Amino acid sequence: MLSDDDILAAVRRGLGAPGADDAAFPAAGAHITRHLLLAGEIVRCVETRTEGTAFHAGTRDLSDLPEYDDLDRYPVPPPADPGAARSTLRLVRRGSVAAHACSTCTNGRKPCARCRGAGDVACRTHVPCAGCEGRLCCLACEGTGKRAREAADRPQGETASRVRCRKCGADDAACGKCRGAGRKKCGVCGGTASRPCPDCAGGGTVSHDFCAGTGRYVEWTEGVVVREPVVDTVEESSDLPARAFAWTNEADAWNRVDHVGEDAFPPDGTDAGSGSGPGIRTYLTKATDLTEATDLTEATDLAQDTDLTEATDLTEATDLTEATDLAQDTDLAQDTDLAEVAARLKPRLGFRDGEVARRVRVRYLSLARVTHDDHPDRVYVVIPGRPAPRVVTVRSPHRAWRLAALALLVLVAVVAVSRLLA
Repeated sequence: MLSDDDILAAVRRGLGAPGADDAAFPAAGAHITRHLLLAGEIVRCVETRTEGTAFHAGTRDLSDLPEYDDLDRYPVPPPADPGAARSTLRLVRRGSVAAHACSTCTNGRKPCARCRGAGDVACRTHVPCAGCEGRLCCLACEGTGKRAREAADRPQGETASRVRCRKCGADDAACGKCRGAGRKKCGVCGGTASRPCPDCAGGGTVSHDFCAGTGRYVEWTEGVVVREPVVDTVEESSDLPARAFAWTNEADAWNRVDHVGEDAFPPDGTDAGSGSGPGIRTYLTKATDLTEATDLTEATDLAQDTDLTEATDLTEATDLTEATDLAQDTDLAQDTDLAEVAARLKPRLGFRDGEVARRVRVRYLSLARVTHDDHPDRVYVVIPGRPAPRVVTVRSPHRAWRLAALALLVLVAVVAVSRLLA
């Protein structure tokens, strides 16, 4: 976190004035507020457990599946990565596997429903001619064998040549394929009026779907453990507008928090760190300490004062020794930011039904908003960066309101003039 002097010096550089030139942007009249940008995600691994009857047609070896007695108590280790893709673990309840012989079929076969076990189905003895389709098979007799007084005309667009009719003997009158018959013997049954059943291929029986033609099936009680990630997106800009994130870039001095497992859970009376640095529970505890100490700078001065009687108020707020340790932390400003981060995350860290693991991965950046009595139309946002802070200048709300009022006055004037001219 930048000090007030660093912030004012950054604004002066942004105005093109030397950093030490107090006259360009005097400290008197400057108003500094600090705002925390917080972005990231909380990823929870949520688990559901269900139990039901499983079925398999035929035989199956279930020895490769783990067994359980009580599904709710079956231990499953937490995932190393709470954001891993959806996973499913299938279990078998101990002693529930039962193999059965299928009672609705005979060795996996049952009578064919289409032919009712006969093996063949009815078929037409003749089919329409593919050439004339039974229409005008003979222009003279139309397939009856008796010539009409006047021959029919050729169908419009017909190009095929006609032959002598077998039934009436008329020349150039009959269809070249059926020779006046109008139909042909069925090529499937050969005119016998019976053909093999297409469903059972003439056998009279088909495979039983229920048991997949095996005549056996297996049933058991199956427990299913499903885990999937649930992502809670975090994006807070304190009292700044949401577009404040657009003012930043990756080169800015973002700080990051990334914790998995117990470190990512709120405190429950113990601080079970994983050895990778203080976790969220540590920062939440520290946030409480910082809230109770109303002014950390004053706490530092009081803790280091030779006369401990001046620290009476501090002693009543928190233990003096703990306050001294907290004040002498390696980076007091960073601890203050972390405390605010933890405080903002705390409402989001409640447990969800079935939650077994989580990862908290966020980044935060402390910005300074500067206004000045001598610059009423501008707001200067100081962004910590490397190697030096940047300054983004935006329009002040007062100026925005004035411009809006001016635009409204212009609109009213235009409307009034247009009415006068009308």
